[in-house]
Amino acid sequence: MNPTRTPVPLRCLPLRAARRPAAIIRFAGVLLAALVGSIPAAAQSPAPLPRPDLHLVVNGSVQALLRLPDGSLVFGGTFTSVNGQPRANLAKLRPDGTLDPDWNPAPDREVYALAADTVGNVYVGGWFYAIGGQSRTNLAKVSATGTGTADASWNPAPDSFVYALAVDAGGAVYAGGQFGMIGGQNRANLAKLAGAGSGAVDATWDPAPDSTVRALAVDGAGNVYAGGQFFLVGGQARRYIARISGGGVVDATWNPTASGLVGALVLDGAGGVYVGGEFTTIGGQARPYVAKLSTANGTVDAGWNPAPDRRVGALAVDAAGHVYAGGLFTTIGGQARNGLAKLSGNGSGAADANWNPSPQGGQVSALLADADRVYAGGSFFHVGGAYRLGLAMLSGSGVGAPGAAVDAETPARAASLLLERPYGMLVGGEFLKANGILAPYALRLKSDGTIDTHPSADDAILALVAASLGEPGPLTISGVLRAVVALPDGSFVFGGAFTSVGGTPRNYLAKLRPDGTLDPDWNPNAAGGGVYALATDGAGNVYAGGRFTSVGGQPRNRLAKIAGSGTGAVDPAWNPGADEEVSALAVDAAGRVYAGGSFTHAGGQARARLVRLAGTGAGAADPSWNPGADRAVTALATDPAGWVYVGGKVSTVGGIGRDRIARLDAATGAVDPDWNPGADADVLALARASSGVIYAGGRFDVIGGASRNGLAALPASDVLFADDFEP
Repeated sequence: MNPTRTPVPLRCLPLRAARRPAAIIRFAGVLLAALVGSIPAAAQSPAPLPRPDLHLVVNGSVQALLRLPDGSLVFGGTFTSVNGQPRANLAKLRPDGTLDPDWNPAPDREVYALAADTVGNVYVGGWFYAIGGQSRTNLAKVSATGTGTADASWNPAPDSFVYALAVDAGGAVYAGGQFGMIGGQNRANLAKLAGAGSGAVDATWDPAPDSTVRALAVDGAGNVYAGGQFFLVGGQARRYIARISGGGVVDATWNPTASGLVGALVLDGAGGVYVGGEFTTIGGQARPYVAKLSTANGTVDAGWNPAPDRRVGALAVDAAGHVYAGGLFTTIGGQARNGLAKLSGNGSGAADANWNPSPQGGQVSALLADADRVYAGGSFFHVGGAYRLGLAMLSGSGVGAPGAAVDAETPARAASLLLERPYGMLVGGEFLKANGILAPYALRLKSDGTIDTHPSADDAILALVAASLGEPGPLTISGVLRAVVALPDGSFVFGGAFTSVGGTPRNYLAKLRPDGTLDPDWNPNAAGGGVYALATDGAGNVYAGGRFTSVGGQPRNRLAKIAGSGTGAVDPAWNPGADEEVSALAVDAAGRVYAGGSFTHAGGQARARLVRLAGTGAGAADPSWNPGADRAVTALATDPAGWVYVGGKVSTVGGIGRDRIARLDAATGAVDPDWNPGADADVLALARASSGVIYAGGRFDVIGGASRNGLAALPASDVLFADDFEP
């Protein structure tokens, strides 16, 4: 049998019992094998099915940008892919804006700084140990062409982070950071290196700032401007900013003195240097967070004062003299601007009235401007009304419209909400793209495990899941949605940590009608804490778990039963209570309620993070069902075949070692000795598909011995191959 063929669940056997014992499954498989061929033996650790195998990503972070003489753009930071192509922390765009298919130095950790010489070399600084096929600590010289191999000889090897780089007209390389040794020499935080050979340290150039250097710039005369967190440079008092000659002497008269960290420097080529950081005064003048200084004497420009309300961490100047500023501000230059602005380089530094890309989700950390385009790097994911993950190419004119998407990505590993539908599976989580498809926070899988790109039947709930995590939608929600269940009439009940939906007060629980509008009557009104788990029975009752202490004005400690219709009345009798958070719920075909969380007592019994409750009456704990788990249970699912699936942070369940996922006998609570896929990180969600497949979502990278990025479909039982029989 070809092991690469797609397995499908064994679902062709009529069953009379509530549970399919493993022995019956295997015996039936032998009988079928006589008719249709051999069947694979039950695996000790079942591997996930081939689909879904989604590349779920969120935004990475771009910390450094560099334009090469040929028009290429190099960018570095913390990311694992660019537009779905593997690129570890460093990548290059060709002059036409497409990703260079060959250039891939792949530093093993973060990149913080970039610089280039005139002969086709790129200098890379940061926190890494390998790059371009060589062992290199925190600083490397790589070819700007080909695959980006590291220079075989150039290896200064600073002993700690490099945050800033600059190259002068003679090819010397200046490195700033928080190191104490570089090139085998003692050099505190700043060094001048030969751009050729081994990268030897200049023997006489040693200003020795007493603390970290965060920014560097070099002018045409070879003067080095340094910004950072220091108080002394070259034995001279220099607070946060200094100018040092090419000979290593601190300029005796150039001394603006800032009141706080200087983290950004850019020269305009016309006698000005723009400075950004965390200061509020510089050069004896009130200049919050950004200032323009004279390169001649360090005096502050008397009129230029955009006065942002918070830190400026990145600056760039275009050929026309416009200044681009990025950071954490919300106002600058007399305009409301969310972390990115275009300022006049003259006059008062007024913000351009139209240019307003307004990045969302994180700050701008790097900027580069040319004649008609501005490149912004950072930790944002939305710019100019469009999703742009960590990197945006913006028009330098007009409103700053974004160009083609070149996304710096990192794995999401956060599928935390699963809901079975008749035609597939809803998936929610903190992802933005899946297999290159833009799918902010929510998507639907078809029954075959592929992405449904037109999930119109579930638009309302998908939009609500997305809205709860920041995506604009038809309904706003004031917090995060954590759980959702579908009722037989096509409505959805959802819970989380919100207090309003669509502007209507709803505390932690609400209901969408089948037409996607908020039910105006259904309002159980939980209080005291959020709702983190939901389940429903065949009669339309909704079970809720979380951290709440009352529902509908009645005391309910973390567990409640609520009518799915009408106003959402609380069942007056069902009140099992739990002493700590309930994070997972499931209901089996017999109406019994399974609850998981971090509790040690529930339903009137001592129960370690797992309990089975009667679905009727007072909700008493089953006295004989008590598997227990050693750590928090965050996901549960039941199977008509008689299994209960458990996921979470667990390492043991029922006294048996299980890595974050297990299967229990619903009758006894005993752990299935054979079903043991194991995951390398938390399992946050479980759901059984109508096919019998078990979907698992979470933070894992590996499950069942196979690579899966936070979402996997696991065989629930022995499987046959699709081309072995017609189901």
